[in-house]
Amino acid sequence: MAYLNGRFQYFYKENVELDIVQTRGKSLFVKEIVEEILIYVHNADKRFSIHKECVGSFHSYTKVSEADEFDFSVVFDTGMTHQWLHLHQTPFYDFDRKTKKVIHSRNPLPSMLLKFPLLVNTSVQIWKPEGLNEGPNCVTNGDFIVPISVKRLFKTLVCDAIHCINETRTPSNHKVIVQNLNDSPALTLTIRQLEEDDINIDMAPLLKLQLPFQSETRWQPNFGWPIPGAKWPSSAKVQQMFAIGINLVTTDLLYWKLSFATCERELLKDIDRNGSCRRRSLRIMKRLCELNWCPKVVTDGLTSYHLNNILFFECDSYPEDHQWRMSLIGERILSMLGRLLQHIQNKNLPQYFNRRNNLFVKKSHRSLDEAGIYIKQFINNPEMYLNKKYK
Repeated sequence: MAYLNGRFQYFYKENVELDIVQTRGKSLFVKEIVEEILIYVHNADKRFSIHKECVGSFHSYTKVSEADEFDFSVVFDTGMTHQWLHLHQTPFYDFDRKTKKVIHSRNPLPSMLLKFPLLVNTSVQIWKPEGLNEGPNCVTNGDFIVPISVKRLFKTLVCDAIHCINETRTPSNHKVIVQNLNDSPALTLTIRQLEEDDINIDMAPLLKLQLPFQSETRWQPNFGWPIPGAKWPSSAKVQQMFAIGINLVTTDLLYWKLSFATCERELLKDIDRNGSCRRRSLRIMKRLCELNWCPKVVTDGLTSYHLNNILFFECDSYPEDHQWRMSLIGERILSMLGRLLQHIQNKNLPQYFNRRNNLFVKKSHRSLDEAGIYIKQFINNPEMYLNKKYK
């Protein structure tokens, strides 16, 4: 195993580590563009905050190969304090597939597992005097805020911002393109560069509700986290997660989806403050996944988010820092891959912060099974893959 640990470390150095200078330059470049866009969007509709939440792999220090994707959450401020009760009210709206518009409906919106409407009756009254929710800026139907309406408004304002920026900016060697809306919570911008690769920026509207993980109300779902008596994360970190709470994002047309992105970022950010190999193990798995098990072109299979959750579950099982010494990196990675293989076989990978949510539910069984075959081959002969020349 000592030899294998050395091969994992060498693989990390050769195939995972990012160029610090290049990464810092790209980060500052993206930050400048995003901030310029958000200032314009906020000035057009002050419900969208200038301040962004930095989330995703890059901002949790788990990005691999190159800094070409950056994720941000853009807070949409409803101006009211929400409770779980507001997610369990019945709206009367629907989506007209012909006109592509949200319409009033005689029938109530059906209840869905892990998807929610959101009552914002106080917000509607707050917005009225200033006309914030009028005409094309209206994001509500009745007293409910509609995800697709928020997402469409955000895209319109971002497109206006980019047009304005391009009009006033001197000619440059890059161009910002807004991609069409899809099922993702985020609006994707692509920075096309003449002499370098494209950079993708995902900007997702976020309702920062900070809903509690635990409460005494009957409206509170049972997330199965934290596990009573669990040694990881620490009680201080659990309290930090409680303070951050649960937010909402615009995944569905008519329903809001629970978001744990900020909690996940904070959990990963200082996960190795005592010199452990948790993050390094995750980054190695992500790179191996890109290169061998599920390339980026396969969009319906394993993702880096799946691997994040595998790491969290492994930390539950091995909570002590000494179990994550650098000299044990090979043991931990193979253990996590065995865990992942079992979840693939069961076609069920629970989300760490919400155990009722199966992260494989919309994934292709064929793509998962193919990844499982490659992962099993790696477990049986890791040296063959670690010794390959990938560059």
